Amino acid sequence: MKCSFAPHVAFVAGLVLAGVAHAQGSASSASSSPTPAAPATEGAPPSGYAWAGAWVSNDYAGGYAGALRTFNADNSLYDSGFAVRGDISGGEYSYSAPGFLDRNVSLVDADVMVGYRKRAGAGTLSGYVGLAYIDHDNPDPAARPRGSKTGLALRGEYQITPDSRTEIHLQARYATPFQTWSGSGRVLWKVSDRVSLGPEVSLTRNSRHREVSVGPHMKLRTGAGELGFSAGYRHPTKSGAADGYYAAAYLAAPFR
Repeated sequence: MKCSFAPHVAFVAGLVLAGVAHAQGSASSASSSPTPAAPATEGAPPSGYAWAGAWVSNDYAGGYAGALRTFNADNSLYDSGFAVRGDISGGEYSYSAPGFLDRNVSLVDADVMVGYRKRAGAGTLSGYVGLAYIDHDNPDPAARPRGSKTGLALRGEYQITPDSRTEIHLQARYATPFQTWSGSGRVLWKVSDRVSLGPEVSLTRNSRHREVSVGPHMKLRTGAGELGFSAGYRHPTKSGAADGYYAAAYLAAPFR
């Protein structure tokens, strides 16, 4: 779900046909984005957080959504305790191979997980385990990855505000379907009461594709939650797909 529903994702790529002919394709890294951090609110603390967004690149377009609900003594998102979260992402990526030129392949990546969130000073450390479902609806019978699989999903996250102006967000996710994993980090500095800016980087991989993306991120705080925008450069390192761009946006809000 990443954009997570944090946000979480799958990544695709090329294959080799008949030992010599190469196919090309790629997928979103939407689920590689860190889960949006819930801002402090007035009154009773929220018990959960929800987010939704879009992620596009030179060969992928899709959306994602996610939600997190805590279960502790005060049902507070700001305290330690057990949590349930769900993530889903979906879209289409470009794919080409002999007999299957310039095709769009649908991709769905979803998970449902349970875990524990631990407050540690100015930070929160979270760990989750659950089930993941990933589907690459590719008409090419020789394509890898292809088809749908269900399996184990693991996620870890760490978020900290070491001072009043700095935020650090780290996340990693692994899913056994198609050996899909991602990791990402983001450091933001507050430039005004409502705006934070900083760099982000993500690494994604599945059974045939590897990719690194890097670029700037901007977060806007609103009365209802936050808006996030990012864009940058993506570099596939294995599949033979071309370098390109990515752009993303999300909306996130707490709930009681």
